[in-house]
Amino acid sequence: MLATTAECLAKYGSFYRMAQAIRRGELHKLAHGVYSDGKRPRDVELLLKKYPSAVVTMLSAYYYHGLTDHVPDKIHLAVERDGTKIRDANVVEYFVPKGTGRIGVAHAELHGMALRIFDKERLLIETVRMRTKMPLDLYHEVIGSYRKVVGSLYPAKMEDYLDAFPKRDVLFDVIKKEVL
Repeated sequence: MLATTAECLAKYGSFYRMAQAIRRGELHKLAHGVYSDGKRPRDVELLLKKYPSAVVTMLSAYYYHGLTDHVPDKIHLAVERDGTKIRDANVVEYFVPKGTGRIGVAHAELHGMALRIFDKERLLIETVRMRTKMPLDLYHEVIGSYRKVVGSLYPAKMEDYLDAFPKRDVLFDVIKKEVL
């Protein structure tokens, strides 16, 4: 179990009782404002708890959704512009347009972890948005994977998501040409 300071205060009642639980070994401080009951979480779980507005995206999300077999060496997280800056050497941070950070976010149980991750439709939009900034071979691999799973995508959902993005028509044209 991962918990924030506020969640621990609700459970233990005071900072003093939290400190007692830490001394007894019932509670472990993992990072500023993040505690655990003993089970060591994976880095991505810890980061998502520490940064509640962050969402798993790009290479990490491709891997978790099975769109690539490349295991990312860093965790790829998206945050809204003007949001909390993530200061961690193990994180690649992506900024999404203001007001789009919660669009297409799924709370999924993947590989035994509870993750906040972009669903496949939103991830496709992010892929097209970032296509000039990613390696060409990775882009083609991901687009090829999307072509294989195109039957499981919801185009209407994707069109709803696109309404919140600048250059909506350009993004949709690329998606139609390359995937749909």
